[in-house]
Amino acid sequence: MNGLAKLCFRVSEAAAPSVANLLMERVGPGLEQRDGDTLAAPPLGTVELVVWVPEPDVAAHVEHVQRLVASLAQLDAAPDTLSWETEAVPTEDWWEAYKQSFRSMRIGRHFVVRPSWDTELTATPGDRVIELDPGMAFGTGGHASTRLALSALERLDQRGQLPGSVLDVGCGAGILALAAAKLWPESYTQAIDDDPIAVRVCQENVARNQLGERITVTQQAAATITGSYDLILANLSLEVLTNLKAVLTKALSPTGRLVLSGLLAEQAAAVARQYSADLALETEYSEEDSGWRSLLLRRHA
Repeated sequence: MNGLAKLCFRVSEAAAPSVANLLMERVGPGLEQRDGDTLAAPPLGTVELVVWVPEPDVAAHVEHVQRLVASLAQLDAAPDTLSWETEAVPTEDWWEAYKQSFRSMRIGRHFVVRPSWDTELTATPGDRVIELDPGMAFGTGGHASTRLALSALERLDQRGQLPGSVLDVGCGAGILALAAAKLWPESYTQAIDDDPIAVRVCQENVARNQLGERITVTQQAAATITGSYDLILANLSLEVLTNLKAVLTKALSPTGRLVLSGLLAEQAAAVARQYSADLALETEYSEEDSGWRSLLLRRHA
């Protein structure tokens, strides 16, 4: 059967941020979180984390779950906080269900993220509307790590920062690249991802927002970045941010800013120290949201 495997993990609220981070590292950013604030709420005190992977074979799903559970055992969550189930979902059924769950949302002060199938949220003067169809397993702005990155962009804008060049590393659906282009009409943005599907989805969203002349999207490994940028956006995992620290810093202009997100709150301080000690970057600003933390870095004055 052509479809997807739906993997649903039920964990304690305390363990949810760590488990979510691990799931994103292992299966990508397509993660749905269900808690007491969502329509499909799990039992009190628990959080459901749902991911979809394009492998319909049941045996492959079971093996995949077993590997995840072995990794989860390394976390501080007690074994009895975790349960899971596997369900095969035809692609068309998943897509229709996803369209029902992903609606227009307001993020930060002025960002409105709106899919093509939902026009109910009316923009107000001063809003930056991002038309975004994420495709399968690509970010929409609902996750805390993306909200934090968008918040950092708004903070830079409020301070009067005018980056002439922007680099979005691991662009996914392109929400950060689009947001930067909306904030700074005179800027040029380069969006890169090593996943060809992500590149295609991002290109479609760039065209949807009529920003093709100001955003270039390429399939490229982050390790091969060249050039110099005034603002670099990296909403990635701890491992990737650690491995790319020299590459990202080399690509940062002398007066540039580097936004790091995708970090759990307890991971951020160590990452900030690494970038400071090894690469002479200092933390200009840091923000926390739902157990996640972002860093806004600059070169030492």
